[in-house]
Amino acid sequence: MNTKSRDEKSIQDNVNITFNPATGIPYPYSDAAHRALPLYGVIGMIPHIGQSDYHGLQTSFTKRMSSHWQGSLTYTLSGLWDQDPPPLSGFTEVAFPVAQDLGGERSLAESDQRHRLVFNGIWQVAHGFQVSGVYFYGSGQRSQVVCGCDARGLQIASVDRQRLDFTIIPRESFVGQPIHRVEMRLQQRVRLNTRTTIDGFVEVFNLFNRANYGLYDLVETSKTFGQPIASPNLSYAPRTLQLGFKLTF
Repeated sequence: MNTKSRDEKSIQDNVNITFNPATGIPYPYSDAAHRALPLYGVIGMIPHIGQSDYHGLQTSFTKRMSSHWQGSLTYTLSGLWDQDPPPLSGFTEVAFPVAQDLGGERSLAESDQRHRLVFNGIWQVAHGFQVSGVYFYGSGQRSQVVCGCDARGLQIASVDRQRLDFTIIPRESFVGQPIHRVEMRLQQRVRLNTRTTIDGFVEVFNLFNRANYGLYDLVETSKTFGQPIASPNLSYAPRTLQLGFKLTF
């Protein structure tokens, strides 16, 4: 599968800056005389000038219900690339090359994930008792590390990649930890009469209580740089259990 996406939304946090055409380096935002619109402060825009390319190999295997069980396995090998669009200065796109961290650079993209595997199965044990489960694996996703120092003096947190020693933090270089999750469901069906049944079930999410993370502190100057941050997303939740029943008549 190949997808080429163009004219994507591209957030530019502050377009009220100008660039030195000889060096491609922006003038500090604090230099009001060199702002694109000197009478205004920080101006953000969301132009649709971004682009990305996705390349993926998607495979699947399915065993239909027979001999009291069925299963499905899917695996995806993929890569997502994107490119920073040229920066805006006021309402005008900068026409000359700028510093590497401020526009035009292409690399693997935010949220790029190389491997993704999912297995799910159902086993009809006997006498109305059923066991089912899902195993999910996802390799680490890419994210951007920032300095937290605003070395360029632009008040643009999203492109804060230049360190105080003038080195540049690589684009989307951080790769998070892989995710492993096992979900299980135990279900017992009891027939009350020819038309009525009752099903009781127990569901366990993140059965082995693995610590999965989707957010990290990616500010280099932070004391907790690189450490995971708790996420409200249920995909990263600790082990939880759910009980329920269903009456059919």
